[in-house]
Amino acid sequence: MKILHVVGSRSGFFRISPVFRALTAAGADRQVIVYAGYRDELVSGDMFLEELELPSPDYVLGVSTGTSAFQTGRSLIALDPIVLREAPDWIFAVGDVDAALAAALVGRKNGIPLAHLEAGLRAGDRLSPVEINRLLADRLSDALFTAERETSEHLISEGIEAERVHFVGNTVADTVSRLRDRSSALELPGVLGLEEGSYVVALLQRTGGPQRPGRLEEFLEALDEVALETSRPTILVLDSLAAADVKEQRLEHLLAPLTVVHSPSYVELLALVEEAGTVVTNAREVQDCATVVGVPSVAVGDLAVGRAEIFKRGNHVSVDEMDRLPEMVSRVLTEQPAPQRPELWDGHAAQRLAEITMADLPMAIV
Repeated sequence: MKILHVVGSRSGFFRISPVFRALTAAGADRQVIVYAGYRDELVSGDMFLEELELPSPDYVLGVSTGTSAFQTGRSLIALDPIVLREAPDWIFAVGDVDAALAAALVGRKNGIPLAHLEAGLRAGDRLSPVEINRLLADRLSDALFTAERETSEHLISEGIEAERVHFVGNTVADTVSRLRDRSSALELPGVLGLEEGSYVVALLQRTGGPQRPGRLEEFLEALDEVALETSRPTILVLDSLAAADVKEQRLEHLLAPLTVVHSPSYVELLALVEEAGTVVTNAREVQDCATVVGVPSVAVGDLAVGRAEIFKRGNHVSVDEMDRLPEMVSRVLTEQPAPQRPELWDGHAAQRLAEITMADLPMAIV
């Protein structure tokens, strides 16, 4: 069996890493990785792929800039000849990025079954490009792999046949479980002079498409207030893109109350997260990482939604209410118990997924 993975952003590699290994162990003859981003993002991230035990992508499309519609169109054009050349038995689309929707369309138009990893997330905003990607990719998928039972139930309530929906758990939990011994051995918080549970880790992931003016500035101003009001060390994680945005927007003065960590590896980031008092981020894989290691998190922005447990706890701040962030972080630090691992976030999600895939499920064309 040949599998073609379409990964639209670096965060997608966290999710496919255990899937790639599990499918190999289950007998997949060949796996092809297509990355929608740019090769220079991976040149600087060789350690990133090494840590995740993934080979370099077979194809790099370089289409991850521009509007959502523009990225989707370019992804369609770039993916079609690759799919025809490779003729995979399955296409795996990861997440809710534009490349995932393009993969779903190319697969359906060429009669190749599609598996959607991290299916069923919903924000309730059908005007959002990301929400459109989620809805259409799920509708076109033959196998929908979900991380939460509530998500599976929601898909079925939307009219998707139950036999296409598979609750397997969260593959990010697999990645965290595999790398946690290595991250703990770093003792990175101690190197930085931080005590366990005493600090806040913050990361704002740049989203695709045009950015709303002032968004980064509002986030940094809110983080400054977090540091001042809580008197807790506040660690800001900046990758190269975010650091360039800070410089371009002349926001360096807002970094003064913060401790900035530049472009940590995934193992280093995990080392910081697992001993934090709380994590503030819009990156779903980082929220999931915090949940797995038992650290409460605050989800920032509309792109972070989709985790039932986060909303049960009420730990969510939209992009238009950053002034609420300091109060929420303070509450989480003082009142929020450690989150419990959700059902099936046990480090074996990819194994379950591989067993289902290798069973060669029949296509269920809508």
